[in-house]
Amino acid sequence: MSSIMLGLTSVFLGLLAVLSHEMGHRFAARLLGIHYDGRRLSFWGAFPEYRVDFGPPVPASVTVFLAGPAVNVLLWQSSLSILGAGQGAWSVFFPQVAFLLHLFAMINAGLALVNLFPGFPFDMGIAVAQIFCRAHGLERPGEGSLPERLGWAGAFAVSLVGLLLIGRGFLVSGFAGLIVGFLLFTVLLDFRRRNRVARILDEEGLVSWIEPVPYLVRDEMWMQEVILRGFGEGRGESLPVAGDKLSYRGELTWEQSRRRSFIQWEGIRVRDLDDLSPGPSVDWADGSSQVLEVLGRSPDGVPVLRGGRVAGFLRAAPLYQAATVDGYLEGYVHRKGGDGGAIAPEYALPRGEQSPTVKSDHPKEDRPGPAPPSPPEGS
Repeated sequence: MSSIMLGLTSVFLGLLAVLSHEMGHRFAARLLGIHYDGRRLSFWGAFPEYRVDFGPPVPASVTVFLAGPAVNVLLWQSSLSILGAGQGAWSVFFPQVAFLLHLFAMINAGLALVNLFPGFPFDMGIAVAQIFCRAHGLERPGEGSLPERLGWAGAFAVSLVGLLLIGRGFLVSGFAGLIVGFLLFTVLLDFRRRNRVARILDEEGLVSWIEPVPYLVRDEMWMQEVILRGFGEGRGESLPVAGDKLSYRGELTWEQSRRRSFIQWEGIRVRDLDDLSPGPSVDWADGSSQVLEVLGRSPDGVPVLRGGRVAGFLRAAPLYQAATVDGYLEGYVHRKGGDGGAIAPEYALPRGEQSPTVKSDHPKEDRPGPAPPSPPEGS
């Protein structure tokens, strides 16, 4: 029983070290006023998401990425100092505690060393890429950069070591190496795909990828109508809200609509709500890195704003599909052929209002926005 408890405690210490590492990133980012996203933190540890940073390089971002390994080094040294302060008394009177302190120190030292490898997706690799991008005036590390190549080499090396260990009979260690190698390959493939999406956005812009808004909530709509037609038809957990002349007000979430029963929403319009969430959105002037950051948080789609007005909807799936085709066909971009004015007619301006003109970045593609549907004959 004691061995089982010791094993569970060891696993908990490993997760605690990883959590401390990620909290170091978060603390440094908050201290320096930098938005730090892409991590899911929990009591049991940290699970990296979109590890390779695409954000515009700033000097303080290098400090943020190196703060994680720095916390692990601090915990490693603190654990060894506690062991040394007892001058051997820990091992004599509390051997289990001494073992756990030594294990915690080794875990933190290992995490620090791994993340100091100058290749993707480790922290030092991202920091090196940020320094290189800032020195050359780039917004993101390009495909085939040195940190990416080192990352591929590291993933191959870890996988090869795992195969060698399995061949020598170390099954647990070998399979662990293969799993780590697979995870590294997955992150690197995601990085390459996102890099191609960024290149497509740089070349094509947003105009080719805007879709009609699945369901655009207007200020004058009744809340009961929104619940029945919007959330009731399974259009998602959140809906973009537009005010006068399609100006973006934020998003209405399913949780907000559930604060009252359906009967209690009678006689209340959307404009009566004063607690709308800002919601994620993409501005027409955003760079490819900013678009990818927003889509990474909301892959199901976000509204596209132009001059503060809703111009359409952008989803991640078509862009990633185009990136896959682009990789297979050597630079072929799968165009959607949008026109920049993708508001669906049934959710456009109310009858009698003038539809705003939506201008694209290409003169030949300038055209007025969709007009509201005409009333049926005889009405």
